[in-house]
Amino acid sequence: MVLVRPLNSPFLPLYPDQFNLQTPSKTPHHISNLVRVTSPVSCSLRFQKFNYNPIQKWSSKPLSTKIRTFVSISFANNVIREYTEDGFFDDAIGVYLKMLDDGVKVEGFRYFPCLIKAFGGLCDIYMGRQIHGHVLKLGVLDDVSVVNSLLTMYWKCGVVEDAVQMFEKMPEVDLVSWNTMISGFQKSMDYTRSLMFFRSMVWEFGIYPNRVACVSSILSCSSLQSLTHGREIHGVVVKSGLDVEEYLVSSLIEMYMKCGSIKNAENIFNSILDKDSVRRNAVIWNVMISGYVSNGCFSQALLLFIKMMVWGIKPDYSTMVSLFSLCSESLDIAFGKQIHGFIFKFGLKNNVRVETALLDMYLKCGDMGTGLKIFRRSQNHNLIMWSAVISNCAQSGCPTKALELFYEFKMEDGLADSGILVAVLRACSSLTLKPEGMQIHGLATKMGFVSDVFVGSALVDLYAKCRDMGYSKKVFLRLSQKDLVSWNALISGYAQDECADEALKAFRDMQLEEIRPNTVTIACILSVCAHLSVMTLCKEVHGYLIRQGLETTVLVSNSLIATYAKCGDINSSLYTFEKMPERNDVSWNSIILGMGMHSRTDEMIVLFDKMVASGIKPDHVTFTAILSACSHAGRVDEGCKYFKSMVEDFNLKPQLEQYTCMVDLLGRAGHLNQAYDLIMAMPCTPDDRIWGSLLGSCKNHGDEILAEIVANHIFKLVPSSVGYRVLLANLYENFGKGREGSKVRSEIKDMGLKKKPGCSWIEVDNNFHIFIAGDRSHSQSDEIYAAVESLTTEIKRAGYIPQIYSY
Repeated sequence: MVLVRPLNSPFLPLYPDQFNLQTPSKTPHHISNLVRVTSPVSCSLRFQKFNYNPIQKWSSKPLSTKIRTFVSISFANNVIREYTEDGFFDDAIGVYLKMLDDGVKVEGFRYFPCLIKAFGGLCDIYMGRQIHGHVLKLGVLDDVSVVNSLLTMYWKCGVVEDAVQMFEKMPEVDLVSWNTMISGFQKSMDYTRSLMFFRSMVWEFGIYPNRVACVSSILSCSSLQSLTHGREIHGVVVKSGLDVEEYLVSSLIEMYMKCGSIKNAENIFNSILDKDSVRRNAVIWNVMISGYVSNGCFSQALLLFIKMMVWGIKPDYSTMVSLFSLCSESLDIAFGKQIHGFIFKFGLKNNVRVETALLDMYLKCGDMGTGLKIFRRSQNHNLIMWSAVISNCAQSGCPTKALELFYEFKMEDGLADSGILVAVLRACSSLTLKPEGMQIHGLATKMGFVSDVFVGSALVDLYAKCRDMGYSKKVFLRLSQKDLVSWNALISGYAQDECADEALKAFRDMQLEEIRPNTVTIACILSVCAHLSVMTLCKEVHGYLIRQGLETTVLVSNSLIATYAKCGDINSSLYTFEKMPERNDVSWNSIILGMGMHSRTDEMIVLFDKMVASGIKPDHVTFTAILSACSHAGRVDEGCKYFKSMVEDFNLKPQLEQYTCMVDLLGRAGHLNQAYDLIMAMPCTPDDRIWGSLLGSCKNHGDEILAEIVANHIFKLVPSSVGYRVLLANLYENFGKGREGSKVRSEIKDMGLKKKPGCSWIEVDNNFHIFIAGDRSHSQSDEIYAAVESLTTEIKRAGYIPQIYSY
């Protein structure tokens, strides 16, 4: 066995092989002969690291004024025990060292477990190993309570494997030894080994557990969400007669709730209602209410709270926190306001957890004014509350307010944690504020949070949203740990930046790293397929979804509907839609938009009626799809009917998108003056797109006068636009006004404007072929251009004169 010594081991009379628990007479020769203890002074040297000053120690506690020297060892026993129980670990150790300095014989010392507990309380493994060596030399390791104390000390010092080895070498173990190991693994989050030791204790060694072992094992099952092991331990609890203990009852209920077994939790709860002492314990009621909320059973949680009040059980801060969480999740602000009144009634208004939950509830329910008012009035502006208000503002569509609050937080010399940094980075992402985001990046680096996976993922998302994919990838590659969120941020960034190849490569790299994609990942990849209109890739992704069991989720199905429609396969879109077990408004909007895109207007209208009949209210997206389809189908009367219905039947105020569709609808049908009047009368400010739509209609219907009026509106809004000026020049030439057309083209050249080259792509045999105007880099460029020239000649013969201009 390897013997580990500290660097200053010459000062120590003994450093043990800490896993040899025999008496000194059986201690290996190479250990016992290291240094021999010859005097009390040399004994005290073994604790030389401990900075002990007798005067300082004896002047710090009430007992110190009573004695300067020890009258008896029994008195010292009591002093050390009291100090240890009160948490004054350094003072307890100081008393023992003074005994050694005063030459007191420590063979009669009865409180070694207390003394070892004091060393464990300091969480100093160096000193812990010294006390281990000391008690080994004194020959008290035949006492199992002393050994158990050493075991606990190693756990508190965080040396797990040392504790395991010590346990395995113990000549005698008792229930306390097993409890120490089971609870130690649970507290160090090694839940699997905690359950292994529990099973070994019960089924291999036949030792029935007590409350400590059962609670630790139940908590491990909760963390692992292991219902099978949880039921086994529940059985052991019942056989042991411990099922009436309040703490065990609440632990079992919590375990079943976390495992999603609500019925079992309810059975336990109902079984204790006839036991008055247990029934009146608010903790058990709180666990049930919290469990209902976490499982989305909001009505059951509410009914249980009412029952709790009827039975006269006073709610505490945990009750209020769970109820505010219920209101936040269900967006039930009316009930939240009622619970708000209860916190005054029960004197909980100044509890920081209650205030934070109350603030969170108002912000998540969209009542920003009340939420911020509560925050301003609060006297508990701690880190948790700052984090709650900044995060909620960032997530609730108020990123500017989130940034304002963050700067206010910094003015108060607040030290941000990773949660606040993530929230502020999200706010910068929403506003695409790259300079401010870089400042937060610098702050995160300075504070040592840049390696945090959550902060790192937020930085990847920030630079992606700001269209700096180069830096986004650089931040991503520097992450020491890449989780699903960071991969999604990178893939989503590539997808939004229309970098299809990079998005697909990142998706494949993520799978090589054995990180399983979720619905967000798939939605991003499907958006890439839709952008490229690549049917083969879409079907490959669909097959992957079926194999992974992700096909039936609402988000993925919605993405499939939109992707198939954009790839030209509307029948597959309809099949996916009809197969969905559950649909939301996005599902209906996606299929309605797809039908309109494929000119299947009659079927689209039937689907719209079914959507309304199913109880889902159409929104602005729905009417944009309907009006656009009516425009392309030339159904003016139907389009006007739906535009009117939008306001009268569904209380939706038309926005710019719907007005643009109506202008396009009227313009295509030749109702140009009516379209112009609609633009001038609409309450929102027109943009270049709506004027551009009317300009195109003027060209198609030959209205030169209105075209000039519309063009003037456009050039005021976007003076550097090339496309609209080219459209106006073409319009003049169609009217036979070549001089005016040439004048517009001269203006374009004089202004130094350049038209962005056109780009198109096509998939042939699973390969993408991308073409940019004027580019001859393709390997088959000669054959392609020869075919284009041949087609141009044919259409000229048919009487069409193409308008080809480059700028």
